[in-house]
Amino acid sequence: MNEIRSTAISMADKICEMLEFVENGFMEHNPRALTIAMEIESEINKMEKASTKRVLELSKSLKSEEDKKELVRLQQTVEMLERMGDEASNLVERIEIKNSEHLLFSDIGVAQFNETFLTMKKSVNMMREFLKGGDSVLRERVIDNGFHVKALVERYRAEHTERLIKGICTPMAANMFFDMLDFTGNLARHSSNIVKLF
Repeated sequence: MNEIRSTAISMADKICEMLEFVENGFMEHNPRALTIAMEIESEINKMEKASTKRVLELSKSLKSEEDKKELVRLQQTVEMLERMGDEASNLVERIEIKNSEHLLFSDIGVAQFNETFLTMKKSVNMMREFLKGGDSVLRERVIDNGFHVKALVERYRAEHTERLIKGICTPMAANMFFDMLDFTGNLARHSSNIVKLF
């Protein structure tokens, strides 16, 4: 079981690393950073597959009900971490489209996305620390921060809709912005759901 727990922590480390490259790819228009982010996502997928195989092997030998419940919690954690990699890869794809189509966000749009993204990163980093042995206080901080990210996503979606109506941004750029906000919010939500398992 320690092997599965160690894999989950390694996956969380990889997601934090991936998000650094996503941020760099967005802010610096760095295509190489986005490529590296996608390579990391591939590693996360491989880790999830290997862990799932190991869980199936372990499940046949466990006798204790508590051990079985712990194994289920760890497998759910691994599955959610894999989904977080998917959400981050969705962000990469939208940023690549934004760059290739030369879609521009307004200065306020960039600032709002950066605020939401950086707040989400706090959730992910705290979730990782929780998996490494955090307590109930850290658990609640992850959950509270997740609500904060959700509020930012809702607020900035509404404000961006107003900018779209006023013609400040194009419909295609607006769609990219909405998608990127949503994927960012999903990353924070998965972080909250992971800590709620324990």
